[in-house]
Amino acid sequence: MSPGPFGEPPTYSTSRTLHLRLACLPLAAALFGAGVLDHTRAGYYVGLSSMVAGGLVLVYGILTVIRYAEARDALHDPLPRAAMYDTEHQGLSALIGVGLCVGAAALSLWWAAHGVWPLLNVGVGGLCLIVCGLALRAHWATRPG
Repeated sequence: MSPGPFGEPPTYSTSRTLHLRLACLPLAAALFGAGVLDHTRAGYYVGLSSMVAGGLVLVYGILTVIRYAEARDALHDPLPRAAMYDTEHQGLSALIGVGLCVGAAALSLWWAAHGVWPLLNVGVGGLCLIVCGLALRAHWATRPG
């Protein structure tokens, strides 16, 4: 990844990526809710796997919202201590989010075929794919260079 022009904000400090990160929070709630419902009806491992996926998406969303706040604060720092461009986590952050959403969608669709609540799991899988599409769109539109 090449650095952006001087004065261009890093990819993780744009409003588009903030909206993507905030979309992870209801996605995590949907995954966790589906896991709770599947846990009571379909079995321990079914529900636990969805709840773990929801927890991972929640942690990702919260940590990247914190990273957004740090980047916005650093943009106004009169004496920056580190370069803000071309860092590893600019690209890796979006790729990790896409990977989590694809994994959660695959898990939800697999449980839709094998679980007790197929329509619920299909809906959660569809929500995962929507957030994954938003992640790819935000990453592509905000990448420097």
